[in-house]
Amino acid sequence: MEVEKRFSRIKKNVWRLEEGGIEYSVKRYADARDADKIRQIHEMLQNVEFPFCTPITEKGNAHIVVQPWILDASPADFTKQMDRRASLTALEALHETESVVDWESLPFLKTYSVLDKWRWRLERFRCNRQCITSYLGEDAFNLIEWYSERGLDCLQTAPARKSTHTLLHGDVVHHNLLKTSDGNVMLIDFDLACTGHPDVEIALWLHRVLPKVDYNAALLFEEEPRLQVLGHQPIAMLQYPNEVLREWSYLTTLPEERQQILAQQLVPFTEMALIRWPDLCRFSNDLLEHNHYLP
Repeated sequence: MEVEKRFSRIKKNVWRLEEGGIEYSVKRYADARDADKIRQIHEMLQNVEFPFCTPITEKGNAHIVVQPWILDASPADFTKQMDRRASLTALEALHETESVVDWESLPFLKTYSVLDKWRWRLERFRCNRQCITSYLGEDAFNLIEWYSERGLDCLQTAPARKSTHTLLHGDVVHHNLLKTSDGNVMLIDFDLACTGHPDVEIALWLHRVLPKVDYNAALLFEEEPRLQVLGHQPIAMLQYPNEVLREWSYLTTLPEERQQILAQQLVPFTEMALIRWPDLCRFSNDLLEHNHYLP
């Protein structure tokens, strides 16, 4: 007797499948090489008994990856200390797999270059000046541009802490970090996985978290001693308004009606960021100049 299958669409290329009383996540990739990358990453993580992601099942094909659905889970809430701590624990455990897997030797993983990525992000922001200023205004746009240039200058001269490159998740947005009922965080969606310095991903995690704690970087460093061993490079990265640039550039890809809806959220988000940015830069500069916490 054939088992009944029920599909519900989550987004364009992702479905939730119920089959025989078991639920699965189904994701389709246009390029089979991308699906193969995901399979290989998960297989290697499973081989070293990495506990913070689910395995790949044999139900897929060249273009489709099928995994068990993570039950009773919700996106990490970065306003909560327990979720921040659990997500950071999972990311650090991922980075520590470098001791048993030579991730840099794998040809399907590219190396993440934060300077190249952020220069490109600023240039894209500039190219969309007319659209963005129509919602945000010239003064705010110019201030974001100035902070971005200063942040890149600071990052360019900041040395990296000595560490072997490892596997980076590549997209540490809250909905890729699922908090489970046992208090752990499971990592999903390794599509942007790459290799790089572990401190870079922790800095990118800080960028995601800071808006949720009113840009109080001191709070994060006080509650998580592990942040106090970061090198100069991730501290310098705090000065670059990455999230603001990303969100406004994304807005420009939308139809005008959706732009107007998103702008209603982005304008106050940006205004708050610009109010808090001087204090964040002072905190970063204080660490860099006085070597507080830094190895």
